[in-house]
Amino acid sequence: MSGKGNEGQSMDIFTLKDVSAGYDRKEIIHGVDLIVSQGDFLAVIGPNGAGKSTLLKTMTGGIVPSKGSVIFRDRALRHWHGSALAREMSVVHQTMEQLQAYTVREFIRLGRFPHQKAWEIESMDDTRLINEAMAICGVEHLSGRSINELSGGEVQLVCIARALTQNRDVILLDEPVSHLDVKHTLKIMDILHDLNRQGATVITVLHDLNLASDYCRRIIGIKEGRIFFDGAPQEVITYDRIEALFDIVCVVRENPISGRPFAYGVPGYVGRERK
Repeated sequence: MSGKGNEGQSMDIFTLKDVSAGYDRKEIIHGVDLIVSQGDFLAVIGPNGAGKSTLLKTMTGGIVPSKGSVIFRDRALRHWHGSALAREMSVVHQTMEQLQAYTVREFIRLGRFPHQKAWEIESMDDTRLINEAMAICGVEHLSGRSINELSGGEVQLVCIARALTQNRDVILLDEPVSHLDVKHTLKIMDILHDLNRQGATVITVLHDLNLASDYCRRIIGIKEGRIFFDGAPQEVITYDRIEALFDIVCVVRENPISGRPFAYGVPGYVGRERK
């Protein structure tokens, strides 16, 4: 899952070497080795509490590893200054702080702050990027609305627009479609898919493994803080691997539209062995 550019420059965006990390001296992820290459569309799936969000926070600098190293663009993550890192990657968190005082456009404009000097006014380039991000996410009509007036799906689209205003090359998202209706879920996944087709590296935590299968190039499964599997959907969405990851009984068939594997959980068999 790694490669070299035409002139020998590394195409690896992230390299994690024997990384362990957690909270308050409690280790959540253990000995993780992972390479994310330029252009990957990577989904992180697994049971609740497995370490998916901890892994993402460790990759974005939100958690300092207790062991091992995280390399971002050929430099140890700990050596990146906060503003420089914010110019190179954008992050959409699982929960958003309350920002009732901001309109949608004001909130999206916050994505430009890492690129500006103190007290610098909005430039023509800033305006262009803000408008483009709003158009990509289809939130232009919400521009003057207050954040606290929006639905959950609208808020998530606005958060993604802010991330795109900040950086479109490397985007990390923690459960971007949780609790959303089908329309907003598909819209957000379509946006991420289109960005990836244009060259963006996208890393997202997902609970819906079938969304991961349909949209992503690569899926890693996390179980008890360790990488349980890593590969293309056709390689890892198999009944034996999904059953072992989630402790369920399932059936895997081909999605007739995408051609990707689709897993159906069997009711009444949670925690029970397949007969």
